[in-house]
Order: sequence, then C-alpha cells, then structure tokens
Amino acid sequence: MTVHRAPLTNHHSDDSLCPPDHKHSSSAKPLPPDCPGRAYSRTVCTCGSWEFKGPGKGYVNESRKRHLDTHPRPRPKAPPVLREPLRLDLP
Repeated sequence: MTVHRAPLTNHHSDDSLCPPDHKHSSSAKPLPPDCPGRAYSRTVCTCGSWEFKGPGKGYVNESRKRHLDTHPRPRPKAPPVLREPLRLDLP
C-alpha cells in the first residue's frame, strides 16, 4: 500500500520557490532583507489527482491534511506468531 504525501511549498510572486530558510513573521512578512515575501503556498499530492494553491499558508496546510485523510492508511504489520505454543503445565 502506498503512503501518499503532499509537501507544502511557499512561493514568491514571480513563482520562484521561497526557501524554507526564509523565515517570516507571524503576519507573513519576510525577515531576510533579500526576500520579496511569500505570495502563496502550494501543495501537490503524490496521488497525482489533487493540488491546492492559496495565499494563506494555514488554510493550504489544513486543506492538505484534509485531503491526506481521504487516503487509506497502511495497516501496521502484525506481530510475529509464536512458533511453539506456551506450556502452562510446567512445574
């Protein structure tokens, strides 16, 4: 079973990638002087049929989480079976 991912990326107004090391204030203003600022955030799912783009990073992230919840989660592997039954009649 495939585990789907939808990484969140931030972009400048010229569609260039805003690197993760470009920190922003809580009001989304860029802290580095050479950064023009985040214009939008985008996420694309590895399923290939879903993509979301919006100006608010929080809303895009929430939409990403909702979409990923629509995919079935892989089941954890079962524990190994005991090779011999436990003997409870030992003295």
